[in-house]
Amino acid sequence: MKYIHYDADGDILSITFAEAEGQAHTGVELSDNIVLYYNPETKQALELVLQSYRALQQASAQTPLPLEGLTRAPVKVQETILFLLRRAPVSGFLQLVETHDKQPLASRLSQVFAPSVLQAVT
Repeated sequence: MKYIHYDADGDILSITFAEAEGQAHTGVELSDNIVLYYNPETKQALELVLQSYRALQQASAQTPLPLEGLTRAPVKVQETILFLLRRAPVSGFLQLVETHDKQPLASRLSQVFAPSVLQAVT
């Protein structure tokens, strides 16, 4: 992992896994507040951005967060994103929850970054 940045004013957590500059990259909006950037050629996760992080963390503690944005992506992109969600480093921050009955996939935020810990990151 390259670095983590928390913007307390905007409540945005950005986790950079690898530098995107100089390589192909694209982003997929997993939900309204979660975006995963990756290199489609190498299938390497580059960055995870969580907007309204504290609200996401509270909501995730009660029920898994639906990843409805992923269902709107092309099948090939869905396969790549699922591959990334199931392995490190992304799985250390988002824990994939398999759902049933044609429900969208869901995820729980890892408790690695509690709001009190983020104050030290800023």
